[in-house]
Formats: sequence, structure tokens, C-alpha cells
Amino acid sequence: MPLLPNGESFAVALSAVAARGFAALPLLDDLACSRLLASCGGLSYRLARPLAGAAGREVRQDFDLTMTIPRPHPIRDLAAALDCLALDAARRLDPDPLPGGIVFNDLIVQRYRKGSLGIAPHRDHLRYSGLVVLVPLAGAARFFICADRSGAGAEEIPAPPGTAILLSAPGFAGRGSRPFHFLDRVTQPRVSLGIRQDTRPGEPV
Repeated sequence: MPLLPNGESFAVALSAVAARGFAALPLLDDLACSRLLASCGGLSYRLARPLAGAAGREVRQDFDLTMTIPRPHPIRDLAAALDCLALDAARRLDPDPLPGGIVFNDLIVQRYRKGSLGIAPHRDHLRYSGLVVLVPLAGAARFFICADRSGAGAEEIPAPPGTAILLSAPGFAGRGSRPFHFLDRVTQPRVSLGIRQDTRPGEPV
């Protein structure tokens, strides 16, 4: 699948992730978003648990999701293209922030209805390593990076459809950074992809 950034521009974004824990850049054009969105229509979805996480650290969620992506599928093609792009970009940097490489083997589609509460401040699970890529395909909502579970110091990251939001995960640049982030104010139905490297594939989250 053709992607908008080349290795050099993606390397610039990875440098920003190394410095701040996150970055965003254009990834897909309108046609690619439309094709991926159409491919999501026939998948089987379930409601997310309204509250997820350990007691005292529950995360409010309001969306439906699927992690059942057949083979072959355009979303898997996107993940494979991102494998190559991320590795090419990482090797342009010194030091390489992904010295062990990366294989995006964990894929999720999330659908937020208009008026959804979104998802409260949280960090991705420790089982995910290297780099997390979030890609909205359609809709409108606000996405924030913040300092903690209260949402303190929230910084909005503009992310229209086709944007890649990059978040550091354990092991990126030799660190264990996992940025807190949240999504709210869904003013148009939103569909987004989560693309991750899972160190414990097949086990329940």
C-alpha cells in the first residue's frame, strides 16, 4: 500500500517521538482512507467494556471494536507497509530507536458514534513494544496527549483522517515511555485503526 511519507520524513517524526514521546504526520491520502474504510465495513464488531483496567485505574470507554482482521486484508497490507517504513526510518537515525526491529502484529479497528464519550486518559499496555501507530480513517474528534490519568497538561494533537499518530512504547530509543492520551468530543462518527507490536500475541489483554 503506498504511503505518503518516505523514510526521511518518517525518520524526522521518529526523532520527535524520541524527544517528546509522540508525533503526528500525514500517512494516507483520501483514496487510501476511503478504501480502508470500505474494507472495515464487513468486519464483526463488539462493544468495548464501559470500564477497562485495574481497580483504581479504570478507563472509561465508549466505542465498538474488532481485532478479528482476516487474511488477506487491506489493514494487514497497511501494517506490512508500516513495518518497512518504520525500519527504514529508524535505520536513518543514530542511535537507531528500534534496534530490535518491529513487526506490527496487533491490529484493531475502533468505531466511535457521534456524541460518544470517547476514551478517558490512559496509557497503552506494557505488552506493546517499540512504537504505536494510530490512524483515523474518518470522522472528527479531539485527540490529546496529557501528563497523567487526570488529563493534566493536555495538548491537542490535530489528527484529521489519514494522519499517523506515533506514540512511544517500551523499548523505543532504549526507554519505557508510554504517553497518556485520550479522545473526546466526537462530532462526526469516527473510525480509527490501532497498529501495535504485541510481545504476547494470542493472550487476552
